[in-house]
Amino acid sequence: MGVKERLGQLTNGLVIGLSLVVCVLFTSCTKTEPVSIERLEEPLFAAQSPAQVRQFLTSHPGVANLYFNANDPASDTALVAELTRRVNNPELRLLYGQTKAQFGDASTLQTGLTEAFDNIQKDFLGFKRPRVATIATGFLGPDLLVTDSLIVIAVDYFAGPKAKYRPIGPEFPQYVLRRYQQNYIIPTIVRMISDRFNATDPADQTLLADMVHSGKGLLFTRTILPETPDSLIIGYSDRQLTQTFNSQDQVWAHFIDNQLLYNTSGDIKQRYMEERPFVAEIGTACPGRIGQWLGWRIVSYYQTRQKASLPDIMQVKNAQIMFQQSGYKGQKEE
Repeated sequence: MGVKERLGQLTNGLVIGLSLVVCVLFTSCTKTEPVSIERLEEPLFAAQSPAQVRQFLTSHPGVANLYFNANDPASDTALVAELTRRVNNPELRLLYGQTKAQFGDASTLQTGLTEAFDNIQKDFLGFKRPRVATIATGFLGPDLLVTDSLIVIAVDYFAGPKAKYRPIGPEFPQYVLRRYQQNYIIPTIVRMISDRFNATDPADQTLLADMVHSGKGLLFTRTILPETPDSLIIGYSDRQLTQTFNSQDQVWAHFIDNQLLYNTSGDIKQRYMEERPFVAEIGTACPGRIGQWLGWRIVSYYQTRQKASLPDIMQVKNAQIMFQQSGYKGQKEE
């Protein structure tokens, strides 16, 4: 072998070696640790006496304060008594067992939240991962608590339709209750996180502003969770999504004909933005929260036409400008 060939082999070897080093360095720099989920329902249900429940609360002051609204859990005798009663209730212990069977080691939640947090950090460098905990109390607290520093998932709410007990009350009609399943948890959390990046103009109290704000949150969730079906992101069934998409020109005509976009009435905004089995003003096939869905369409059109990044979209405060520059007028194709 000549000198030229030996030099060629040496050069190739150096290139390959440097490539491997760069690859290793890049992987080590970008690799993230899986989200750690603290399973608080386990020590809570292991606490049988008031003293043990009080110790649980004082050992987790962040959860006691933010989830249970207990500023001084050691002296909150009413909360200690209620939790003690619940963890000793045979029926609630049965629900706890069903919840354990449903969520197992919480690996599905861990994988999903890790992906979500990784993707958020790619676009929003200032995002800091909050602590994540699960809990079960027999529906004593909220279903989800999402703050900058702490996320609490009340897994008993999401035990699914086969659980013996499910949350009840006027805020849980059947069309809402069907979304209380495990696969809705992460999209809901991501959408709640989107609020901290969603710039708004407080002076704009129009329905359009509410629509665009919701649309930005939905687009954020779709971008951060690209493999998640739209049905889980907005909470419509597949049939509702198809029907709504196909009839959006008629829905849009209703908004325009009734001059709804710049309406500031709280009652009007509630009709088109909040939970309802259907929007009676449009028809029984039109699902509730239709204003949110239309806002998603407006923001999606804006993203396509303006070729805007997610961080740029989230920083747009002027809903009217976003609407005008989107070019959306109820059409089905972008």
